[in-house]
Amino acid sequence: MWKKRDPEAAPVIFGVGVQVIVRLDRTRFPDSFVDDPIGVIVAPGELNGSSFYVPTAVREAVWEVAFEEPFYGLDGSGPHDSAKIPQSFLEVAPES
Repeated sequence: MWKKRDPEAAPVIFGVGVQVIVRLDRTRFPDSFVDDPIGVIVAPGELNGSSFYVPTAVREAVWEVAFEEPFYGLDGSGPHDSAKIPQSFLEVAPES
């Protein structure tokens, strides 16, 4: 059977210029107090199965995100001005 989509639910669309929140994978660093960084997608990444700081198991879209403020990784690396992030770790930032 086909699953019906909610007609009122807007599709999540990623692309250059979209402001996003990067949801960090905290499985290896559960006690980290680093905030999830906010940035803007500046370019499409490569579909190579990996990204800057998160290995991915499946091929998915990767986007280059420029951060609003320099970002320090959960492992203490940084500061980073931008990074290539798998789409599954991105969330469209709410409009303010």
